[in-house]
Amino acid sequence: MASDPTRRAIVAAAAALPVLIAGCKGTQALGTPPGPAPDVARLRAAIRAEQDLVASYQAVLQRLSGGRGAQRAVLTAVLTEHQDHLQQLRKRLIAGSPLAAGSGPLPRPEAAALPAGARQALSVLIRAERAASDRLLSQVPEVPPALAQLFASISASEATHVIALHAAGGA
Repeated sequence: MASDPTRRAIVAAAAALPVLIAGCKGTQALGTPPGPAPDVARLRAAIRAEQDLVASYQAVLQRLSGGRGAQRAVLTAVLTEHQDHLQQLRKRLIAGSPLAAGSGPLPRPEAAALPAGARQALSVLIRAERAASDRLLSQVPEVPPALAQLFASISASEATHVIALHAAGGA
């Protein structure tokens, strides 16, 4: 028999040619990976904001010394709630996933510039709580249902923190 190529061999070789050419280009042939979905960006922003609130509460608690037991108790309770919020938000972000990647690592939290006085520091925390509540609530219509439920729940909690901080002596 002749060793001439069959029609099947020619068709198979022609079909494999684009794959071979793409293989020569390496991963560049795949194109740019997509960026994170908008709800992932919103989730990451919520995590950063919650990290900042935790850092702010920790800073205020470090400054309060001695007396002020009632204020410390309120601040400690609210800090615990913020740590729980942060944990719940982080559970929604799947580390290492293609959608979570691309935005880089989450930055280290920063405590807001807090005044030295306890009353003034509480006022800063009250404004931060209001802003956090408003921001999360405004995003509820823009995120998937499960994330919307979490954002709404955390937003409501932030609003109750404002009341607790006023009761603790905030202006």
